[in-house]
Amino acid sequence: MRLGMKRKKKKMFFAFIIFFITGAIISSNIFLKRAEPAFVAQTSNYSNTAFTDLVNKCVLNLTDKGYFSDLFIREKNQGETITNLNMDTVKMNRLISTLLIDIQNALNADYPAYVSVPLGSLSKYKVLSSLGPILKFKVIPISVVNSTLDEEFESAGINQVRHRIYLDLTVEMLYSGYTMHETELIEMSVPLAETVVMGEVPQYYGIIDDINNQ
Repeated sequence: MRLGMKRKKKKMFFAFIIFFITGAIISSNIFLKRAEPAFVAQTSNYSNTAFTDLVNKCVLNLTDKGYFSDLFIREKNQGETITNLNMDTVKMNRLISTLLIDIQNALNADYPAYVSVPLGSLSKYKVLSSLGPILKFKVIPISVVNSTLDEEFESAGINQVRHRIYLDLTVEMLYSGYTMHETELIEMSVPLAETVVMGEVPQYYGIIDDINNQ
């Protein structure tokens, strides 16, 4: 009789343990799922900052090597006024290709990366932001770096036009960990060149009254 009671107690004990573990797993999954937007926000902030720093380092490296110099061919008239501005296509293509290769190589070297997020950072209180268990999330680029060339013209004064050329960069990142599996398109614009084109300045500005009305 006692042996049967002991077996029954063991079964109840194991059933309680299994119930407790199952409940803990389900509760933690529900909590992590609800906290997912906060995890995505912190991981996204890391990814955008890291990608910006990576691109800036590649740009500075090419700047030191002289890749950004003499990207335009300027045509002038006899008065030394710029009449035409042509892009040096060979040099521009060389710059863009080299920059993209450097960025892709840097991504391959730095990733996958891991972002550590303290559980206390989900609290509204700054005092608790660094406390609690540390959750780690993996960040992986899942696409190559894509680029498009963009340009803009804007007025820079009297008969002056500022011409800018940008390289718009995009790469898709995957954030993975626990219940989180999100992707984000990281975007950044790199200024490649800026030129001010100056035209002839008129000698007089004003309103000429109609003599017949005087």
